[in-house]
This record gives sequence, C-alpha cells and structure tokens, in this order.
Amino acid sequence: MYNKILFGTCLTAYCDHIFNFALNLAAENNARLWIYHGLGRLDIGEKETIEKIKDGETRMVAAYSEWMKKREFSDYMINVSDGDPVGEMVKLAKNAGIDAIVIGTSTDIPLQAGEGAMSSSLGTTAEEVILKAPCPVIVVPPALLPGLAKG
Repeated sequence: MYNKILFGTCLTAYCDHIFNFALNLAAENNARLWIYHGLGRLDIGEKETIEKIKDGETRMVAAYSEWMKKREFSDYMINVSDGDPVGEMVKLAKNAGIDAIVIGTSTDIPLQAGEGAMSSSLGTTAEEVILKAPCPVIVVPPALLPGLAKG
C-alpha cells in the first residue's frame, strides 16, 4: 500500500517509539523510509548552516541506524534541513512522492504524571502537517507509547 514513507523526528526519546512504528510500517510494506529532522529557521551564515545540517545527519544516524541494522532494513534516506520544519517536510513529501507521513502528537513530553491520554492536544507542527500535507498523515498517539497506555 505504501511505497514511500516519511517519518518526522525531533530527535528526542519520545520519537523512538514513533520511529519504531514508522520502521515497522516501512518494513511491512517494503517501502523506502525518509527520516526527516528540521532545524528550524537558522539565522547564521552558510558555512555554519552546513555544519548544523551535517551535525543533524550524524545525530540521526546515531539515533536510528542500529534499529534499522537489527531489522536488516536498508532502504532509507536521511534528510535534515534548515527553514520552517512544516514547510520543508511538506515540500519533501511533494518532491519525493511520499505516500504517508508518520509523526507524533508533539515534541513535548506527551503526558504529565496522572493525566490521561486524551488530555494532551496536538502540537503545532503536527496540526500544520495534517492540514498542509499532500498525502495521508499517520499520527502516533501517546496512548500507543509503552508505559503510557491506559486500559
């Protein structure tokens, strides 16, 4: 069903389970997985921007390469950019012909102690991606994260 999947990450521990979902989805569909991290709008020179992008790529490899090696998954692309993360993610999805985008609800800790899974709202990035994406968006809710499930 999906040939190309885009996973948007903030490179926090919260994204690990969302990445696992995206990786499983890509593996089950024999799909290529794009792993995207947006740096935001950087107000620095070109040389510094390139260094930040390379650093982001290195951090992405460190965060996710072992997971993919364990699954013997090698059909992936890493993409780091400066600029508005939503705009860059949407542009990447259009240009690459992405079939589905996988994101989490927010870059913040999804639930504070004692809150239920329904008490947290979508973050602004998730909301904007849902509204602007050129393809379906799969939002992994906090209730699917280990330790946060209610029931």
